[in-house]
Amino acid sequence: MEQAVQQLKDWLNSESGQTVVITKQELDDVDTVHFSLESVDYRGAEEVIDDYLGDALILRGSGNTLNGDGELVPLPQPSYEIAVSGLQLHSAEAERAELQTDRAKYTLSFGQA
Repeated sequence: MEQAVQQLKDWLNSESGQTVVITKQELDDVDTVHFSLESVDYRGAEEVIDDYLGDALILRGSGNTLNGDGELVPLPQPSYEIAVSGLQLHSAEAERAELQTDRAKYTLSFGQA
């Protein structure tokens, strides 16, 4: 596991039991998820059968996403996946982290509901 991935995993694990607000920007699409974080696991690409699934951090817990009408809708699974290929961790401060992957730009923040 790369150092930036381990650093992000450790930072997230230090905040388990709290709600993280995940803002993901992918091309022109922005998604916001409110996720009650229980634990964080790492999944290597060699652990999956599907070629399109790569290394990822798997956030375990439950969450909601904001739909187009601004309403919170429950996530379909008790997990949230952050693909970590090309991860660049720009900052990981007390309650906020900013990162970039090959797929998207993320802002993670705690202390907001």
